[in-house]
Amino acid sequence: MNTLYIHGLDSSPKVEKTTIINTYSSVEALHLDYRKQPDSFEILSKLIIDKKISHIIGSSLGGYLGFWLAEEFGLPCLLFNPAIGLRSIELNIDVDNRTCPYRLIVIGEKDDVVIPKSTLSFLKKHKSTLCKQRIITCNDLAHQIDLDTFKEFVDCFYSTG
Repeated sequence: MNTLYIHGLDSSPKVEKTTIINTYSSVEALHLDYRKQPDSFEILSKLIIDKKISHIIGSSLGGYLGFWLAEEFGLPCLLFNPAIGLRSIELNIDVDNRTCPYRLIVIGEKDDVVIPKSTLSFLKKHKSTLCKQRIITCNDLAHQIDLDTFKEFVDCFYSTG
């Protein structure tokens, strides 16, 4: 099993988080500068093919990329506060398929960076009957995902996805 971990805007892959994922799977985690790399979708698409990625985990803008990469490549994904409703930057994304088999989405109700209402609205509009989707809203979760919460949902993802 090979997992692609995609960090958020102005962030980087955190060793602590890749270590948690690594208990289930090998991990690929590139450091991307989305502001200078609008072709991040293409870069990650190539990585998915080259490394035979089987699962995707993404946070914030990485969750946005993860959503569309999972659709394009038919992969299960875990998304934390995905910036799919509204984003501060746009990336070049071209998706032909809608084949994600399983999607677990964790939304922090106290997130003031990626507004939960926008995310939920997007998900409602783009619901696919082909994808088993589970949305979990956490009352006390803000935008940053602490390690305990991250581990809890990574455990859940690999046990059900």
